[in-house]
Amino acid sequence: MDDFERAIRVIFTQDPSIGAAVREQANAYCDGIKARPDGWRICWDRFSQTDALEVKFWCAQVILQAMGSMAPEARLELRTKVLGWLGEVVPNTQQEVVVKNKVALIYVGLARLDYPASWATAWQDLMGLMDKGLPLVDFFLRVLAIFDQEVISDEVQRSQEDRQRSHQIKHAMRERDVVALVECWYRILTTLRTSAPQMVSDCLRVASLYIVWIEILTVANDKFLSAVCSIIAEASASASEACECLAAIISKKMPAGKKMMMLSELRVCARLEACVQKGGTSQQLLKEAEMLNSIAEAVLEAYVDLRVQDAQSASAAQVAWDSISALMPLIFWFFVHQEHQIAVCLEPFLTEFFVKVKSFVKGAERQEMETAPCHSVSLEQVRPILMQTLQLIIQRTAYPAWFQHHDPNIEDDEQHALFIRFRKSLAKIYKRIFLVDEQLGLQFVQASTAQLTQNLAGVQPMEVDAVLYLFKETGEIVKQLDQHLQAKGPLASAFVQLVECEALVNADHWAVQLALMEVYVRYGRLLALHPDLFPRYGQRVLQAFVSRGIRSSNAHVVSRACFMFGRFMKLVKAQAAPLVAQIQEALQDLLVVQYVPSALVPVQAEVSLTKVAIKGSLKADDQAYLFEALANLATASKPEELRPKLEMLLKGPAQNLTEILGNRAPGNDVAGCAGWAGRNIEAIATVSKPFTVQHASTAPAWEEVLVVVARILEKFVNQMSREIGLWRAALFLCRRMVEVLGDRFLEILDTYLPFLYATNDQEGPSGERAEDLAELTVFAHQLVCQYQQKTGPYLQKWLPQIFLRPFVVWQQLPEQSEQLKREKLELSSALLQLLKEAALRCPGAILEPMLGNTRHGQEIIGFLLVGLQDARELKPLQYAANAWAALLAAMSAESAAAITAFPMAQLLQRLLWSVVRMDYSDFQSQKVLNEASSILHSVMNRTQPQDGGGMRSDPQNRG
Repeated sequence: MDDFERAIRVIFTQDPSIGAAVREQANAYCDGIKARPDGWRICWDRFSQTDALEVKFWCAQVILQAMGSMAPEARLELRTKVLGWLGEVVPNTQQEVVVKNKVALIYVGLARLDYPASWATAWQDLMGLMDKGLPLVDFFLRVLAIFDQEVISDEVQRSQEDRQRSHQIKHAMRERDVVALVECWYRILTTLRTSAPQMVSDCLRVASLYIVWIEILTVANDKFLSAVCSIIAEASASASEACECLAAIISKKMPAGKKMMMLSELRVCARLEACVQKGGTSQQLLKEAEMLNSIAEAVLEAYVDLRVQDAQSASAAQVAWDSISALMPLIFWFFVHQEHQIAVCLEPFLTEFFVKVKSFVKGAERQEMETAPCHSVSLEQVRPILMQTLQLIIQRTAYPAWFQHHDPNIEDDEQHALFIRFRKSLAKIYKRIFLVDEQLGLQFVQASTAQLTQNLAGVQPMEVDAVLYLFKETGEIVKQLDQHLQAKGPLASAFVQLVECEALVNADHWAVQLALMEVYVRYGRLLALHPDLFPRYGQRVLQAFVSRGIRSSNAHVVSRACFMFGRFMKLVKAQAAPLVAQIQEALQDLLVVQYVPSALVPVQAEVSLTKVAIKGSLKADDQAYLFEALANLATASKPEELRPKLEMLLKGPAQNLTEILGNRAPGNDVAGCAGWAGRNIEAIATVSKPFTVQHASTAPAWEEVLVVVARILEKFVNQMSREIGLWRAALFLCRRMVEVLGDRFLEILDTYLPFLYATNDQEGPSGERAEDLAELTVFAHQLVCQYQQKTGPYLQKWLPQIFLRPFVVWQQLPEQSEQLKREKLELSSALLQLLKEAALRCPGAILEPMLGNTRHGQEIIGFLLVGLQDARELKPLQYAANAWAALLAAMSAESAAAITAFPMAQLLQRLLWSVVRMDYSDFQSQKVLNEASSILHSVMNRTQPQDGGGMRSDPQNRG
């Protein structure tokens, strides 16, 4: 081992005993070799002499780096050495893969620089070496693959110069060498199939790369195709690569007419039928399905192109259509395969086919095209394809046995996610078929539902789910479904048939019940359009909802049933209203708001006591759906029945609250009792959701309950933290009462506000307090918007509380992170929005403390000034400008002198500073500009001389 080899080994070794000085010396020695004009020659000589892998690697890398600057004579010398090494050394020695790749890169680099100008025989020289044995065949394929990657492939980004060089090389290869290259491929495919299957696979992969740009007839001929198809037919180890190669040949871009002529002459459809191995392994079938999809897409693309050309293309278009028809049985065979991964492969073609097929049918082109196509098909020709697809869609839509429905992480699993996407794609294909032939689709729906109800015992639950799922989807396809149901069309008949099947309606399987609920809600409108059907079918659906849904043993079914029950009730509101008492009685035990001990809530839980449910009872949200559904029915009652029905719904929660007030609640669990009270208040608020001020007869019932709730808030004023949930429930009720009682709620609200703001007195993170206070501030904004001037006296009374509580928390909020800054901005925006609305609706309530030198008045002035100072935050800037403009405009002539109490210089300075720095591409900036103009106008009017010597307030004299 000499110094050269020793230096290279030092560079590569990880031996910690070698010091930095030695490594530096080794690098310097090697760099000296690199810098020599004949360095490449030294490296090649060492490469061909040594057996050390790291030395070979380093030397080959240096040669690669030097080739770009080598003289033509030097490259010729290097080429001679490489060819000599390939012919003499490679056939007799085993070379490492990394070495073979490096030499292949050197060969490719020389060809890129010198072919064809000074090395016209580059490919012939390479092909001539193949007779020396399998190592040279391997090198031949390796060079072709690397040449595609380094020089040819369009998928690699290249400079304009490199792209031009690539085009020149491809042109030369087409003229000189492609035919010979393809002949070499053919020899490999036919002679090495048994002895060297890996090389056959490599050859097919290389061929697929080059087919993209070589003359297609060099491979699209009987000889080459027979070799490829025979590999597929034999199901050999190279069958997958053969499928990709055949797909590449058929999918090659070329004129559609030429392509169809080629496919016809080569009998491609017959070849496919003969070579596809239906009994092959799953992996082989997967590759065959992918190949078939690619070929079918290519034929479909050709047909779409040909049919809109002139009359001379009609025969080629007919060939394309015949080819599509011939491929369909094979496509359907794969599409119905029990392994959905195989069926999924055909979905892209089927989706594209049914997107386009409507335009193929005679008559459709008159609407979609200016000129008639040269070829069309009749609806009768298409219907067999449509019908078979519909039948297969039901099979493919059914969930496979391995699908884990109750696993919350299924969307993260690739197999599950793939099937979910596949199912959605099938639904789109299903809808497309209806657009082509709605009559056929409706007939299919009737037939499938009839078959389901007649043979239910022999149908698997997931197949039932598939039929019901597609039936539900049909309701989304048919235009003007209400008119269809009003006319008792096929979907109406099918729905009745399903509901009439007691075995189906009472099925125990969770998936069937979930699917039925979707159907009930999709088609329940029929029972409202034809009230005579409700006594029989509507009540049967209600019974199913209760017995098979809401009372199911499956928690997911229960939650879905509670939600869908409310949606169904809205559809049949008038018809079901007389049954509200019966329905409530049937659900009575589920509507009981139960006491939950506070000990059941884990420490540091992020849920409140109002959301905790005892095992065996409904979740809070599910119970709320039932309360809202029953309340919806109650609102459809006669006016004289409305209040009694409401009181019936409120009775349970109200009694619980009374029990709590009478200290008859279980145990001494104050927090648990407060949480129980919160759940009852939430139930009351939920019942109020369908009610409005239009239901005036119910006002006394609401007022009675509100008195009880006020006493509850007073009792638990120290239990208003978010963990308990009582505060949030009270705020929810107050928001609802604004809509339900209107002006009558103002007096009652006066007793509620102290308790609502008591949450700010509790210990807790400032972020949580800020969030709660922001909600309260938004509620105050709702009050001002709802009651407008009537809010004035109450706002004036409670402004110190309403403003100062959130203002103080806002001042204390840190800004160390983006999230904290956002929380602080949200609270300030809510406060500014409230002040803006109050300034517009009841300005006196804001002006009095501002002019009266009170603490909260001065803080409001300062806060409104802060709102003007950041031009980057346009929303707060707009709110603050709105508020100032409204307040200044509202000042009476008598109080005009009081304008001096405002820091006008500071106001104008901040306003103008922000206005000139705003982002004027944002539409809000224009609003801010308008408010700024209004502020300036008000200031000028209030401060101008009154003797006529200055600018007057007369609009005609405004400059």
